[in-house]
Amino acid sequence: MAAFIEYFLNRSLFVNLLTIAIVLFGGVIALTMNREAFPNIDFDIVNIQTVYPGAAPLEVEKLVTNPIEDQIKEVDGIKEFRSTSVENLSVVTVTIDPDEDDPQKVIDDIRSAVDRTEDLPDDAETPIVAELTSSRTPVIEVSVSRIKKDGSFLLTEKELRDQAQILEDQLLHIDGVARIARRGWQDIEYQVRVNPGLMNDKYVSLGQIIQSLQNRNVNFPGGEVVNQGDALVIRTVGELETVEEVRQVPIRGNDVGALVRVGDVARVLETFEEADYIEKTRG
Repeated sequence: MAAFIEYFLNRSLFVNLLTIAIVLFGGVIALTMNREAFPNIDFDIVNIQTVYPGAAPLEVEKLVTNPIEDQIKEVDGIKEFRSTSVENLSVVTVTIDPDEDDPQKVIDDIRSAVDRTEDLPDDAETPIVAELTSSRTPVIEVSVSRIKKDGSFLLTEKELRDQAQILEDQLLHIDGVARIARRGWQDIEYQVRVNPGLMNDKYVSLGQIIQSLQNRNVNFPGGEVVNQGDALVIRTVGELETVEEVRQVPIRGNDVGALVRVGDVARVLETFEEADYIEKTRG
């Protein structure tokens, strides 16, 4: 060891050059090294989300969640899975065994199992299988709200929604923004509040109104009947895009050949669908 140290002590120029070379090499490596402030991390968790419009939680569980679970049970390499069935939505969360040598193969098998799921309702959307990674975890959350002045909001709910859409479009044009997820977003819907007295005068039944709206609106998701005062509320989204279009939907012809339209027996309002949950910022 003493001879080794003496060798370098007698060659100070060589040692200095070697030290400088090591420092320079380290500096180059540090400057060119790929660095990420938020590195992508796989959590070995897979979410299977299926939208079933107009379905109650029990229907979602029986017709969507259970068939998907039956297929997933056959996949090897799964530690556990749990499911949530709520109105209009089924979510199955699968945790991959941490001792699994090839997690990607398990994920591919899960996708194949979901694709093999048969007898899902025709109205149910195609299940979305997504691996949970840090890239899907929000880096920045932005809240958009209305300002109140003198007891009144400066924007209507529709204007607020339009501004939020503009902001989303602008954010998506920023380099590095791959995906934006909305929370608390409410789609526009049209409420058809029928008048029982006018229905009797025009000899129109509730079933005729619903059928007429279904025939004219391809994406009609179902109906909600509210027997309070005006008799019912029907939710419609899709092809009918304005209040006037809904009002002009024909129901039937009367005795003298004139058409009875929705607007003749009901009041049509443009509003927002009922929120599934309430999103709050700063209380």
